[in-house]
Amino acid sequence: MESGVGKDKMESRASESDSAAKASFEHVYEAHHEAVLGYCARRARRIDAWDAAAEVFAIAWRRASDIPSGDETLPWLLGVAYRVLSNQRRSENRRRRLAVRAAHSASDSPPSPDAQLVRNEEEAEVIAALLRLRPLDREVIQLTLWEELPRDHIANVLGVSRQTLDQRVSRAKKRLAKELERGTRVRRATPARKPKGGAT
Repeated sequence: MESGVGKDKMESRASESDSAAKASFEHVYEAHHEAVLGYCARRARRIDAWDAAAEVFAIAWRRASDIPSGDETLPWLLGVAYRVLSNQRRSENRRRRLAVRAAHSASDSPPSPDAQLVRNEEEAEVIAALLRLRPLDREVIQLTLWEELPRDHIANVLGVSRQTLDQRVSRAKKRLAKELERGTRVRRATPARKPKGGAT
């Protein structure tokens, strides 16, 4: 009889622990899902972003005891997202190597007409320059300027020291400036095309 009572107490404690873990995870999800999804959406296609965000929180559920509290929660989740997206990109590279290589290689070609329709000229030039950067440089710029995270948090996301991060940010900004300058030179040197079918 006593062993039955002890078993009931153990099951009750386990149930309470599970409930607490579930409540804690739900709080993390509700507080940070939008930010994690936004982070993924700025780096992947919409459907891939949703898949990546779902995987981030699946990992968070499995590693609930590792999630830091307070201001460190979001950088931890973004660090997971960074690795998930990296794995996602590597898988896509195996399936679509030529397309990905073309999209990420340095190119003198101007932004596509479709891109110019949805973005103003200045934004299109910045995006084209970003695409010509190395993936790590591009990630540093996005975290610094788009996500606007504190440098210490970005260092945690990338798994590097603050000093190393500062060096990478400095180099990435210089490379971006050079790409913007190069793109401007190419654009100015390219003669404007006359519209087809116009009056002669």
